[in-house]
Amino acid sequence: MQLFLTYSSPFARKTRIVIEELKLHSRVSEVFSHPFHNTNDLISNNPLGKVPCLTLDNGNVIMDSEVICEFLDKQLGEGHLSSAIDNDWNLKTLYSVSSGLMEILVHRQVEKIRGREGLQSEFWWQRYNSAINRTLDFFEARVLQFPQTFCLLQIALGSALSYLDFRHEDFNWRKDRPQLSALSEILEVRESFKITPLRD
Repeated sequence: MQLFLTYSSPFARKTRIVIEELKLHSRVSEVFSHPFHNTNDLISNNPLGKVPCLTLDNGNVIMDSEVICEFLDKQLGEGHLSSAIDNDWNLKTLYSVSSGLMEILVHRQVEKIRGREGLQSEFWWQRYNSAINRTLDFFEARVLQFPQTFCLLQIALGSALSYLDFRHEDFNWRKDRPQLSALSEILEVRESFKITPLRD
């Protein structure tokens, strides 16, 4: 199997953490493919031109980080990372909101790049900032609802918080959010997080 990725993507990091947790290194090879470059090997497998994208040995393709993580856990693992949220719609919602937070953070990064070219939209910049603050407050009030067992929810939110530190150092997200800050510190010393750092 091949995992198309960039090492700076929080979505790709989420899948890499799952691979580490499930000890699937020998079965999944990483293929660096920047989505902005529209390389043939990526877009021929994923028409959206997005990473991560997982190609299987039988020729099938799994797209979207949430689907890839669930596939890896349930088809190649024993389902432990998924089981805690499978039958809980509240936790599933938190998992989805974690992915939504990542999307907004990536959009904010794109807007930062546009700003260097004098093209930044003040409307979208403020909209992204407001959405990020609201979502972080949303999670700060709900961290204690997270399952005690390590699962996909912690992986997703932890990946989003790491991306905040990686790309948005101007965003003081830890201020007045002790629960989220503590969760991030716990996750970042976990082995699967330590060996999959975000990088350019």
